[in-house]
Amino acid sequence: MKKLFFLPVLIAAVALGTACDKAQDTKTPVTETSAASQSAPESKVEAKVTLVKYSDYQCPACKYFHNIEVELKKAYGDDLDIVTKHFPLSMHAYAQVASRSVEAARKQGKYDEMHEMMFTGQEQWSRGNAETIFIGYAQSIGMNVEQFRRDMNSADMNRIVMADRREGRDLGVGSTPTFFINGDLIEKNPPNVEQFKALVDKYMD
Repeated sequence: MKKLFFLPVLIAAVALGTACDKAQDTKTPVTETSAASQSAPESKVEAKVTLVKYSDYQCPACKYFHNIEVELKKAYGDDLDIVTKHFPLSMHAYAQVASRSVEAARKQGKYDEMHEMMFTGQEQWSRGNAETIFIGYAQSIGMNVEQFRRDMNSADMNRIVMADRREGRDLGVGSTPTFFINGDLIEKNPPNVEQFKALVDKYMD
């Protein structure tokens, strides 16, 4: 294995979800310099399996697999650690500000809430007016809105996002979502929960 890091509905979802997975990102060079990525949440326990996803919040495929991740977490609990890394694609106009907004939310202890809202509201904010919508999200989950407004476009948040993106590029990531399981690149993303569980089970032994 290479080291790096319902029926009609499922068919429609997978067809939609492959759009970003097939879109290679070659336009935007990564030029930011930073220390090690700060975006991955710290694990509270030592999990048997770590699943890392390089992700774009505006990517329909990433939203599709986010729903699978939720089911995986329910199934495995603390035995599975799921870490999302930022990999905003240049083809998506609002992906970078979405990532910065999630990091701004993390700064106020609201990462999980904002992360979920980004995918839930993806179809709406992808059409435009994204920053205003994100500010609305921040207000709805009880954040300090003025601080969030400053942080969402700050150099500090951008450095965090771009450090993840550079890390992904160094590992050969060029499309989203790209998964690594215990450091192994998943060459072909399992298309449903059952097949993803079968893959995770191999690493639980």
